[in-house]
Amino acid sequence: MKRFFKAIAYLFVPACLFIACDNAPQMPKPSTYLRLNVEKPNYVKFQDNDFPFSFQYPDYATIEKLDSKSKDIKWFNLRFENYNFVANVSFLPLKDSKSLRASIEDCYNFLKRHEKLSGGIVEQSYNNNTKKVYGNAFDIKGKDVVSPYQFYLTDSTRYFVRVALNSNFIPNNDSCEVVITQLKKDLTNMINTFEWR
Repeated sequence: MKRFFKAIAYLFVPACLFIACDNAPQMPKPSTYLRLNVEKPNYVKFQDNDFPFSFQYPDYATIEKLDSKSKDIKWFNLRFENYNFVANVSFLPLKDSKSLRASIEDCYNFLKRHEKLSGGIVEQSYNNNTKKVYGNAFDIKGKDVVSPYQFYLTDSTRYFVRVALNSNFIPNNDSCEVVITQLKKDLTNMINTFEWR
């Protein structure tokens, strides 16, 4: 009887080892990203005596005023600290129709810098005759794009505003798509609530 159990053990153990071994090569697990939760925004009004316009922005953004050496051109940032993004806002008064054309041309030149990395640019026009707010928004596709959303607004005679959303990190926009989508909504709301004073 002992021999019988020994024989079974000698056959059973190698059989278990043979079945348990898998010849498939071990593959590393794919990279994953943390789930990003985006806050639900409450919109507050931006109004400042240095700028002849107002708009609404989300309460999780902060306004950072920047010093300007120019008397005419002024800048400020909308900082989205929790998400490591910033929207750069530049304002300049228009002297004539030539300066309007030059300002619009500058916007398109900035866009050209992103064309190599982008998977396409979707352009949308905005025209509000009641508020005299006109402009174009640019949704820049692609996972390596540093500035996924830009726009400009003008009254076509006196003022010009340009806004560019930028990441403060080496971009991988696939991993933070939820955040970028929300920030685009916030900036679209900025366009829709924009008014000249």
